[in-house]
Amino acid sequence: MAVINHVAVRETTRSARDEQIAVLFDEHYDRLRDLAYIILGDRSLAEEIVSEAFLKTFTGWGRIRDIDRADAYLRRAVVNLCRSKIRRKVVEARSNAITYRRDERKAPDWDPDIHEESRELWLAVRALPVRQRACIILRYVEDLAEQDIADALDCSVGTVRSQLSRARRKLGVALEGVLTEDSR
Repeated sequence: MAVINHVAVRETTRSARDEQIAVLFDEHYDRLRDLAYIILGDRSLAEEIVSEAFLKTFTGWGRIRDIDRADAYLRRAVVNLCRSKIRRKVVEARSNAITYRRDERKAPDWDPDIHEESRELWLAVRALPVRQRACIILRYVEDLAEQDIADALDCSVGTVRSQLSRARRKLGVALEGVLTEDSR
């Protein structure tokens, strides 16, 4: 009868988990940081969000059902953390406006060397409601299928379709006369 060394098994499992997370980090950090930056418009905040998503993944590794889809879990965590951060910013802004009797809000940081049409497009995207903005970014920047977007946002494919349709309509109105025929 063989004696099982539980400590050795646990250490091997931890080592394998740590290696898998290191590979995930190396393969997906840059894309996830860019995704968070596009949603939030703040580079340092985007890095903070992605770090938090990796920390949640690391601490909740045992709860991930399909390890081969851990990247989808990470993407969902990043989108949800961005949405939460935006909600908190809105609450803080309202609170500050009441406290300091001012309604001014700082314009989001943006790279000034972006072509004017691109800048106008991204400003219009950033003005969309959070869920519509996330759908547009996941579809056209991340090039995800509707089902993958639904998984990332924890909603139905029908919701994704309706949010994309509404977002496209709003962008069309907001950008009418701004974009040239070549850029459409």
